[in-house]
Amino acid sequence: MATSERHAEISKIGWHYPDTGRRDLRIDFLRGLAMIIMVVAHIEVFSVFNLFTSERFGLVSGAEGFVIFAGVVLGSVYRHRLNIDGWITSIYRLWSRSWKLYVVSLVIILSFYLLSMIPFLNTHEVTTFTNRAEHIVYPLYPADKVTLATALNALFYLQSGPHQTQVLGLYVYLLLLTPLVLAAFTYRLQWYVLGLSWLVYLSYQQQPIHLINSNFENAFAFMAWQLIYFHGLAIGWYKNDIASHMHGKVKILIVGFCIIVSLILFFIAQNHTNPFLPEWAYLRLIPATTFDAIYGGYAQKNSLGFLRVLNDFCLLVSLYWLLTVCWTPFYKALGWYLIPVGQASLYVFIVHVYVVFLVSQFVTFDLSSHQWLLTTAIHGGSLMLLWWMTKKKIGMSFIPT
Repeated sequence: MATSERHAEISKIGWHYPDTGRRDLRIDFLRGLAMIIMVVAHIEVFSVFNLFTSERFGLVSGAEGFVIFAGVVLGSVYRHRLNIDGWITSIYRLWSRSWKLYVVSLVIILSFYLLSMIPFLNTHEVTTFTNRAEHIVYPLYPADKVTLATALNALFYLQSGPHQTQVLGLYVYLLLLTPLVLAAFTYRLQWYVLGLSWLVYLSYQQQPIHLINSNFENAFAFMAWQLIYFHGLAIGWYKNDIASHMHGKVKILIVGFCIIVSLILFFIAQNHTNPFLPEWAYLRLIPATTFDAIYGGYAQKNSLGFLRVLNDFCLLVSLYWLLTVCWTPFYKALGWYLIPVGQASLYVFIVHVYVVFLVSQFVTFDLSSHQWLLTTAIHGGSLMLLWWMTKKKIGMSFIPT
């Protein structure tokens, strides 16, 4: 049965998501939602989309969703694949994936370096990082006059490149460690793995250390972000075991707790002190100093504060439950866009940085200007371009999916 026909078939069976035993479209749906949040964040103009994406669901971003779902999907897939393919083939596939992402990172870094040499092209938005609130620009490529050895180190150690794709470096290292964690799961050592993961995470919160000399550590500290990936991996691996306990009072307690936490943190997020939000778009029920203390101490993105971790998992559980019980209306309204984009999330992620570059040739990035019609059209047009490229499979013969 064709994919489109299958989607249409399951969308007609009441509101509840039908457990067909096939690919979980709820995860694809949420991945697509995370992709919208990410694209809007990286095309730095303020539009109507930002009113719903700039930490508006809670103290979360699209990046955490990607990392968690990457773990969930790999854990689920490899629990079955190991029995069929064996360890050698499975390890080869995981490490091949890691190598492929590393090569993709190198290609992206080199491509924008070469583009920066063309005089009439503006590569500022992909070769620098601008802190819009403080008006500070950080270069992401070595200065022109550096030794060849320095330039090669910056390339091969992923010490340069667009900030929009730095998370690829995190995946490279997480995938290298994945076989070891899966081996521990097969020997039912999951609690030792998760306990060690928490120890590493907590030690980073007490004394931040960058283990890997790569640029991605500045935005996605490895010792912090490994926590949500390995927990996602465990959730995927033990998916059936978890599902067998998710009924009756246990399900009500867990889902209820996640919904309550998500709603509380949603309320807190509406008091955000984001300087680019218009005054009418946020509440003033929590003093700015109190919010900044909560956010700075427990919800920073780069260091992945505990409150953000809690919000990430509670929100994903809540949204997953919502899609389970109200699948049909969400599918009919947004599935046409979110599902194909979510299913090709790696492809869309890679391509989106070139869309960011393309937009920056015609638009000056500025979050303080609220030209609603223009900026909303820019975001909407960029999102539709990515969807169209996905549907037409533009470049998918050589771009990983």
